[in-house]
Amino acid sequence: MAGEAEQADGTALTCVRALRDFTQRGKALLDLAERESRRGSLQEFIRQKIRIEQKQSLLGLMDAAAALYRRLSVRRKKELEELLSAHHQEVLQAAVRDLGQLEVQWDAFLQHLDEELQLSAGIPDEELQPKCVAPDVLLTDARTGDVVTLQKYLGRGKKILLVLIRQFSCLLCRLHLTELQKNQASLDALSVEVVVVSFGCGEGASHWLQETGCPYDMLLDTDRKVYAAFGLQASLKKVLNFANMMRYAEYLLDDLEFPRGLPSVQDDMFQLGGDFVVDQHGTVLFSHCCQTPIDRPAVEDILSAL
Repeated sequence: MAGEAEQADGTALTCVRALRDFTQRGKALLDLAERESRRGSLQEFIRQKIRIEQKQSLLGLMDAAAALYRRLSVRRKKELEELLSAHHQEVLQAAVRDLGQLEVQWDAFLQHLDEELQLSAGIPDEELQPKCVAPDVLLTDARTGDVVTLQKYLGRGKKILLVLIRQFSCLLCRLHLTELQKNQASLDALSVEVVVVSFGCGEGASHWLQETGCPYDMLLDTDRKVYAAFGLQASLKKVLNFANMMRYAEYLLDDLEFPRGLPSVQDDMFQLGGDFVVDQHGTVLFSHCCQTPIDRPAVEDILSAL
């Protein structure tokens, strides 16, 4: 029994040290972001200082969280929570409280940025979701550059799954489309055709298509009219909140690299996406507005709704 107690105390002490180091790193990143956000315009701060390649930006918390997981021999946020809840030493509980306080401060800062930039961070009202898509919105075919409308895909006896992606460098969007491709036979069985929609530019789309090898049609909605019609929001807090950053670290441990955007392409990492299925008449059969980048519907959920 004494040996077990000593082992438990040793594990708790390891957790305390790891949590303190992580919390200190997170506070340093947050303090730097708060200082830099006051030096000029918020738009410039977001454009220049929140970038995946900058380890001193808020996104650096992903690497810090991944290091925390490795140090404690866990791979998931849930596993970390289970490990911490299994020990009740006061010194560890104090470290956990400090971590919780950092989360509150982190999310409050992002909420402040959302409010200052007048970004929408609420939950879309299902009652306001469109019952039909507008078939005449002007879009651009990403491969040919031709101006098209959604009418091109209607009236052909097929259902259309519109996958509205986030920025071109969104890893979660790419993983979602990969899952759709893996389930292509099931989609074909229900006469579902996938069409990708992006708010980005032609140069970025060409690069994205080349990088991903995505076989689906891709349409560019640079004015975000389709995004707006479905009530898709933009929010720093919904993308970069503390819980999400801890989840993003899981992908790093799975050896998945977050793509880098083209330096010449101005993108928007805070626009959220969604999945919408319409029938051949344009009637919406399935609607999912993503609340976070991780929040994509499972392919099974999409198919079961049709």
